[in-house]
Amino acid sequence: MVALGNSCRGMKSPPLLMAALVACIIVLGFNYWIASSRSMDLQGRVLDLEGKVRRAAAERGAVEQKKNEFQGELEKQRQQIDKIQSLHSFQMENANRVHQEEKVGLFLAEVFCETVVYQNTLCN
Repeated sequence: MVALGNSCRGMKSPPLLMAALVACIIVLGFNYWIASSRSMDLQGRVLDLEGKVRRAAAERGAVEQKKNEFQGELEKQRQQIDKIQSLHSFQMENANRVHQEEKVGLFLAEVFCETVVYQNTLCN
């Protein structure tokens, strides 16, 4: 029986140990509360950033599409410029050829007139 009495006395916890355990539980609870509130704040920020990323991706897609449209339009305009330049070159070549032909024709007409005038002076 004496042994039973000693084991019961050993089961009692000293009040200092109980106070330390309660203090640890309070500190752990406070730390959990702080960590939980920080986690909620960070989750809110993550959701905001994800929304911004989605909007930026959508805007980027729209910008890429407009860029492609403008590049297509630019290519069409370049092709039109090339056609206009080649047509202009062709017209300038034709104008130069006609000018040269007229110049030769006028030169021949002048030579013919001089020949006729020279022959007339010889005949008189």
